[in-house]
Amino acid sequence: MAEPRDWLQWLHELINGVGMVLLVLLAVLVLLAVDGLLLIPGLIIAYGVTGIAWQWQGFIPDPQVPPGPWMSMAVGLITALVPAIIDGVMLHFLLRDKGRGTPKSAS
Repeated sequence: MAEPRDWLQWLHELINGVGMVLLVLLAVLVLLAVDGLLLIPGLIIAYGVTGIAWQWQGFIPDPQVPPGPWMSMAVGLITALVPAIIDGVMLHFLLRDKGRGTPKSAS
């Protein structure tokens, strides 16, 4: 029969693992929320670049006249690029700082 200490260690490791998974999921949800909020300035930039007149009717800016399918695709592409560029820049700076502390190899 297994000792109680083994079960306690296993339970402790399980709780730590579940906690880490929940922290990762929370971080992903926070980043998705930030990216969702970045879609609003992305829409404003996209409407300005494509020359579509827009208005505030609620939480998200809407075009005054609905654009055609190709213009809608262009607006969606420009809008999605704003959070993607900001995420790329943030990851570049975060990963660059991580690599500075590593020692150089002696080869």
